[in-house]
Amino acid sequence: QPAAIPSSSQLVAAMAMLPRAASAAARRCLLPAARLPAALVPALSAASRASPPASRGFCAGISFRQPEEHEMIRDLAVRFVDDFLMPLEPALLEREASGQSLRLSPEEASSLKVKAKELGLWGLDLPEQFDGVNLPNTALVMIDEELGRTIVPFTFPPDSPNLHMMMEACNEEQKERYMLPYSRGETVSAIGISEPGAGADPRMMAMKAVRQGDSWLLNGTKIWITRGDTMDHIIVMAQADPGDGSSGGITAFFVDTGTPGMTVSRAIKMLGGQLTFEVSFEDCRIPAANLLGTVGSGFAPMQVRLTRRRLEMAAWSIGIARRALEMLIQQANQRVVFGSKLADKQAIQWWVADLATKIHATRMMALNCAWKQDQGMDVKTEASMLKFYATEMATDAVDKSMQAWGAMGMT
Repeated sequence: QPAAIPSSSQLVAAMAMLPRAASAAARRCLLPAARLPAALVPALSAASRASPPASRGFCAGISFRQPEEHEMIRDLAVRFVDDFLMPLEPALLEREASGQSLRLSPEEASSLKVKAKELGLWGLDLPEQFDGVNLPNTALVMIDEELGRTIVPFTFPPDSPNLHMMMEACNEEQKERYMLPYSRGETVSAIGISEPGAGADPRMMAMKAVRQGDSWLLNGTKIWITRGDTMDHIIVMAQADPGDGSSGGITAFFVDTGTPGMTVSRAIKMLGGQLTFEVSFEDCRIPAANLLGTVGSGFAPMQVRLTRRRLEMAAWSIGIARRALEMLIQQANQRVVFGSKLADKQAIQWWVADLATKIHATRMMALNCAWKQDQGMDVKTEASMLKFYATEMATDAVDKSMQAWGAMGMT
């Protein structure tokens, strides 16, 4: 049954709610011209004539055609993954199977960083003023997708999320002391947000930072710290007490490795051969100059960091799902059960169609979120939805691929 056509008054009301620049485009987007009520055509035509030419971009918005230079960088990333990361997989899987962590050796990591720098795959989202490439998020999600195709834990340096947090909140002195050495790959940066009793809800954060003269005294514990054993500094979030009666709130601080009172209290083995750490602070005194941003404003740069990581994780998940689907198809075309190939079974064909559709949909979600962030929009909600959907989708893809491989899928 045909959809009901809105009345002239309804459409005019809708037009009034749109920006002026949208008027001409709205005539094309809200309702096909052939179905416009005759009484509305003059009003829309007048609005179109009054609108500037730039209004024609209102409907177009996102272009799915990447600039040629971005496609070239993506192709370079594809070759890097295929030529330098994939060959390391057998050795890494052997380490994990023997009870070791799924981590690159220092020699392997160093060699890959040298190769990445030689090929120009360094500082991809770093501003040009800091000798970076300054790629938009729409290009970064394509590159991160390719990195997701391999189990080798490597990202093109420097790891973006902490870098974005520093770019957002560092003063000039901190840029020289922390951000620039990190951007050049000279230091390792870690982040401390979660606590044993505070994870998804940062309002439960118990770590305290008390101002005492020209220093801050930190007390508390952070958990799930990646690179806790190799970090040169950690950015920690704490509830600040300025000591002058003013309100505090969640605040960020730099703490250098080796600062008295800070200890890596334990290593925590994770599923998949991963390793994180717990870091404790007991009367850990840091200079006032290590305050990142302002008192009580730590949540905003932390959200910048989390949004970047969520985009990364979503793009990696797309790469994971692509690899899983390729392996599923490979096995379906060679495994024969009950007289025919798995590929001939309709249930398997449904799996393939379903996963291919979800991979495509997730990529569109990622590009949409990335484009919005490039336009300066607030994408905290979209980034959270994207991370949730993408990781669930990748888990489903890996599960179905493992089922297609049967017992071999557990090796």
